[in-house]
Amino acid sequence: MTRSLFVSDILPRRPAGGAVQRMDVVTGALAELGPVDALFLAPPGSGPPPEETARFARTGVVTVPPYTGARAFWEIAARGPSAAYAGHQRRALAPALPEWATSTDYALVWFNRERAWLPLRGRFAGRTVVDVDDFEDVLIRRWRRLGRGVWGVPLTPWQRVQARRSIAWWGRVHRRVAREVDVAVVACAADAARLDAGRTVVVPNTYPARPPVPRSAGCGATILFQGSFDWAPNAHAARWLTGEILPRIRARVPDARVVLAGRSTPEVDALAGPHVTVTGAVPSMTPYLRAADLVVVPLRVGSGTRIKILEAFAHGVPVVSTTIGAEGLDVVAGEHLAVADTADGLARHCVDLLTDRSRRDAMAAAASRLHLDRYLPEHAAALVRRAAERAAAGQGLRANHRPAPRTP
Repeated sequence: MTRSLFVSDILPRRPAGGAVQRMDVVTGALAELGPVDALFLAPPGSGPPPEETARFARTGVVTVPPYTGARAFWEIAARGPSAAYAGHQRRALAPALPEWATSTDYALVWFNRERAWLPLRGRFAGRTVVDVDDFEDVLIRRWRRLGRGVWGVPLTPWQRVQARRSIAWWGRVHRRVAREVDVAVVACAADAARLDAGRTVVVPNTYPARPPVPRSAGCGATILFQGSFDWAPNAHAARWLTGEILPRIRARVPDARVVLAGRSTPEVDALAGPHVTVTGAVPSMTPYLRAADLVVVPLRVGSGTRIKILEAFAHGVPVVSTTIGAEGLDVVAGEHLAVADTADGLARHCVDLLTDRSRRDAMAAAASRLHLDRYLPEHAAALVRRAAERAAAGQGLRANHRPAPRTP
């Protein structure tokens, strides 16, 4: 029996976004090996809903106080925002950890992202797995190329300097992950190449199989972009889709309309109009997928892999995406989905598919076969168990590597 501790700075809230869906797969697989305790890092006054804690043997919440004031200002100026906030977390979290978490001899401690591992490394007894399903330096670098910060706002010259510092700092963090942890988990082979391949396990993002269902009758030619629009890359993509791509599509397909489905913000709400519907948070994406003729993923910023594409594959909806939107998935452009990186190119693919039903059907069928072959949760769960067993047995260790010492 393997007793494990799962540590996350993401709360399991519903409806589940991609990060929570991945969390569900990981914690479900760990529970098949033995009892799982959970520790969540959360802002003051928040925590997981009670119904989400039933799956864990014990659950703790450690709050991270706001990082403000003169000390924060000077530390951010001196060290950069990412390094300064990590230091704040380490100071704040160490004295607040529950006694049961630091006194238990775990066979395995699974950190959901390096952001949770960094301030707590060495605090728990047990072999360590860090799931690096996104790379912050990649995300910041891509924002910087667009002249924007991580919240999508234009960068000032000073913020450009801070972005460079954060990119370099996250690179050092990932090298530290590769050097110190027992097993690193990533979402795709390309990400594995960035870390120590000898101690890295690829656990892809997944989406459950869906039985075939009749397609709902759409209103015109319906293009769906689904996601959480309080995540800046999605909001940025939504503005590009509605402002530049949709007018090009409507020049050829006059009844084309876009549906932005998912948690929203006032800025994204303002994109609504005669040909754009903004739904806000929805209990299920299935009705919107059934009514869609296409799913479009116009991301120009991101890292890791996109569950929204697998969601479309599972529901039999053809996909048009940017290269970044589709990265990390074992897809073939032109077979499983259409790929372009300009407004003209994305619009052309959308028009071609909207006006060619047989091509839409063929692409959706090929994508569905790929999904069933490689991207079901049970496939990822087997890899999670493999990573956990390998770490618990010490098989990921180099000859001169030892677990981080317990911190008193």
